[in-house]
Amino acid sequence: MAPQHGGPLRTVLVGAHGHGRGHLERLAELHGEGRLRFTGVADPRPLDAEQRALAGDAAYGPDAVALIEATRPDLVVLVTPVHTHVALAEAAMRSGAHLLLEKPPAPTLDGLDRLLRVQRETGRTVQVGFQAFGSGAVTELRRRIADGVLGEIHAIGGTGLWWRGEAYWSRAGWAGRRELGGTPVNDGALTNPFAHAVALALRLDGSGGGESVRRVELDTYRTRAAEAHDTASARILTARGTTATIATTLCAEHESDPVVTVYGSRDSAELYYTEDRLVTAAGETRHGRADLLDNLLDHLADPAVELLVPLADTLGFTQIAEAVRLSPPPLTVAQDELTDLGEITRRAAATGRLYSETGAPWARAEPFTWTPEESA
Repeated sequence: MAPQHGGPLRTVLVGAHGHGRGHLERLAELHGEGRLRFTGVADPRPLDAEQRALAGDAAYGPDAVALIEATRPDLVVLVTPVHTHVALAEAAMRSGAHLLLEKPPAPTLDGLDRLLRVQRETGRTVQVGFQAFGSGAVTELRRRIADGVLGEIHAIGGTGLWWRGEAYWSRAGWAGRRELGGTPVNDGALTNPFAHAVALALRLDGSGGGESVRRVELDTYRTRAAEAHDTASARILTARGTTATIATTLCAEHESDPVVTVYGSRDSAELYYTEDRLVTAAGETRHGRADLLDNLLDHLADPAVELLVPLADTLGFTQIAEAVRLSPPPLTVAQDELTDLGEITRRAAATGRLYSETGAPWARAEPFTWTPEESA
């Protein structure tokens, strides 16, 4: 258990570069406001002058476990490559720290099971960094679904159309890898950049938590030297029996904002989750967003405040990631083969089809099917 004492929670950041830099800035801000006490930064890469200034008097060390053991924080913000999450999160919890753990929480179901077991043993609180779950647009759409405004929900679709060039795939040794040194990494369009679309589809259906999805079908493709997929579609039969189809690519020359669409018998709703924007027949609404670290601090101060993304609620997403991990290597296609990619992606998600079922000449991967029984 974390030490019981008054005052702000002693907080350590693990991972200060890349996405972690935003967390560094936020922690410095919260330290200045007195909401937490920023006591340490761990990163194998040295901090630059600006990062050192943001860290202030916080201790720095290249070894996360050693720094955690030396500082014994109450809270750890863990922003490291996904294949390091399980070991570092376990070390943090066993030291007595609560966690803000960046998404995805683990690259495998076994990894998530291990984290949940450690959480039960230590009694620590873990918030997972699916930032879109803090969106007021998500809250409003869930309310409308629960109130029957959309009628009976019969399908959910998600589309992701982004472009990521070679710099993205070469930004780190783990980027675009299915595994690294025998350790699962499970990077790829579905499991990393568009993980929010997958997780939100399950959240909106009410199937993201303790109940297993029933089946996952997917096909995966790659156009680059990276071994992971950059284009993929997944059709998920949720715990509630809804079909959710997600079609995503990082090869879209004409990008558009990712969207999750809920199809109901009375109305449909489009959730543009990166913009906190909700579109229905009644019109468009824009919403604010709750910060996950703020929410975690509020929850730790008062357990009556509901945690937005508990670790246990990421089971459904991690099952999709497990299906991706166990699927065959993605089919290699040439970038110039991906004609009409935007139209095909939207049509696949809207009609519940995999890419391989759309008739696109490049989409010829053999679909892979996974069920929870296969990982039992």
